[in-house]
Amino acid sequence: MSAEPSRAPPAPCFRLLLIEDSAIAASVVQSHLDAVPWQRAELAHAETLAAGLARVNEGWDVVLLDLSLPDGEGLEVVERVRAVDPHVPIVVLTGHDDVRLAERALGASVQDYLVKRGLDADTLWRAIRYAVSRQQLLTQLARAMAEARENEANLHQLIARSADGVIVLDPSGTVLFANPAAESLLGDGRPVAGRGCPAALCAGETSLEIGGQQVALDVRWVGVDWQGRPSRMALLRDVTGRRRAEELRSRLERSERLAAVGQLAAGVAHEINNPLAYVVANLELLAREVRRLADKGVATEHLAQPLADARHGAARVVDIVGDLGVFARAEANEAIGPTDVNAVIESALNIVHPQMKHRARVVRELASVAPVSGAEGRLTQVFVNLLINAAQSIREGRVAENIVEVRTRDQGREVVAEIVDSGCGVPEEHMHRLFEPFFTTKRAGEGTGLGLAICRNIVESCGGTIGVSSEAGVGTCVRVRLPAWSSAELTPRRAPPAPARDEEPARRARILIVDDEPLLLRALRGLLEASHEVVCARSGREAQRTLQLDANFDVVLCDIVMQEGTGIELHEWLEAELPALVDRVLFMTGGGTSEVSRRFLSAHGGRVLPKPIDPAELLRRIDALLEARAAEPERM
Repeated sequence: MSAEPSRAPPAPCFRLLLIEDSAIAASVVQSHLDAVPWQRAELAHAETLAAGLARVNEGWDVVLLDLSLPDGEGLEVVERVRAVDPHVPIVVLTGHDDVRLAERALGASVQDYLVKRGLDADTLWRAIRYAVSRQQLLTQLARAMAEARENEANLHQLIARSADGVIVLDPSGTVLFANPAAESLLGDGRPVAGRGCPAALCAGETSLEIGGQQVALDVRWVGVDWQGRPSRMALLRDVTGRRRAEELRSRLERSERLAAVGQLAAGVAHEINNPLAYVVANLELLAREVRRLADKGVATEHLAQPLADARHGAARVVDIVGDLGVFARAEANEAIGPTDVNAVIESALNIVHPQMKHRARVVRELASVAPVSGAEGRLTQVFVNLLINAAQSIREGRVAENIVEVRTRDQGREVVAEIVDSGCGVPEEHMHRLFEPFFTTKRAGEGTGLGLAICRNIVESCGGTIGVSSEAGVGTCVRVRLPAWSSAELTPRRAPPAPARDEEPARRARILIVDDEPLLLRALRGLLEASHEVVCARSGREAQRTLQLDANFDVVLCDIVMQEGTGIELHEWLEAELPALVDRVLFMTGGGTSEVSRRFLSAHGGRVLPKPIDPAELLRRIDALLEARAAEPERM
């Protein structure tokens, strides 16, 4: 006969008593227990404190205890259970997320304090195992201390081998005993017998600075009889690794939330840009018509202000959508290179001077600092945002009383830039939300709440950090840290400047506009048909059919994303069928495109017009294409 294969011993079955008046909560606890198949538990449920007290002394491994029962409330419930069985492990399971109550409960020898709404199977099982393990340790310690009268050495050996730190204090707080684990955990602040405890050990998780580093300790206090006199014993466990893991998980969750907001922002920007494009174009057409009527002597003064207001409003929407687009981009198109942060700050100060000059004096303390690793254009955007925030925190009209200081300095392998203002400051309750997208403390119309979120994205993409300290009514300091540029890194090559050329008058040309938005087609036709011949196509496929019949176009203005035949597909078709037209294409995009589209646009960046299209820029780009084509025979 063959021997039976060895099997692992079954997991112990924990006997649990749940004292809880909610049947739903009891069902949730049972489901959490059942969710871990390799753990076993027998759960008994008592719906009142009286019913639970009647069963407490039945030899349970753990009592799961609610602090709000029909016949008992708060820590009185714990005391009444302890009166029946002083040694049974108690894990509080409550709906009250009260830190003070938790500390009092843990100080009353409760093994753990769990809040129902954040409870999951892993947390519940960890608390049960920990309570049983701790009770076993306490039982062993109690037994050893009882035997210590005959053999004190055995007690010291048991505690000395414990991985948990153990400190015993008399009622006055004097250290009676500390094991090696406690001395190791507390480092230079190690406890010495006969002296007071060197560290404030609050029940629960507490942070201490030990050896220049922050260490997180889980502290549990229990009452013991030490050498014949009542004392208090602290059990210490290093949970620094667990806390760091929780902080990492929190940062990952924040990153996921920001990524989701970024995707939403990209989609919103794309959906707004198309209608916004024909709003801007039609406003330009209206402005032209008003000027034409005015030139003919028609009274148009009553139209000037409404038209100006409409164009101003459209410009504000363009700026907001632009901010959404910047926030949505995971990385900058601009290459990272050695950047003079002082020059960037000076450029930003020049940009914001009109807003700053009526609010505060600017004081520069710009030290000679190393080049930083960053993209000049995007870092300029960071400091423009920060300086505008500083300006808007100060009321106009009291320039002599207010100041904005801009400082730079080297600090190790980093360059630190600080912007300090004497403005209104930020209330403490808002500090933790400053970098949240769409959160703003500004008045309506002054901000979208994206500025600081964009700044952090840009700074972190350069390998740096950004932080804010502020006091309401006193002012704010924003500190940007950027890594210094390493000489070992390769400096990207710069494209040579385009040669200067004389301006030549643009000629009338044939232009094909391809877009699946009818209103935008009509608006663009209105902008261009006064000086050019315009043909419209509502899809990439319609454009192909048009070009097969007549390819005599000087410019093709084509959207990237369309329902029937994309701009990329039209470009590939032109490369194969009409290569002479390839260099005459200008692409339009509303943002929010796919990764394939982003790579295509990056490769053809010099021929891309973002929506909403600036009419003046559109005409300039068309003229540039026409001039380049006119010069082609001269280069042959």
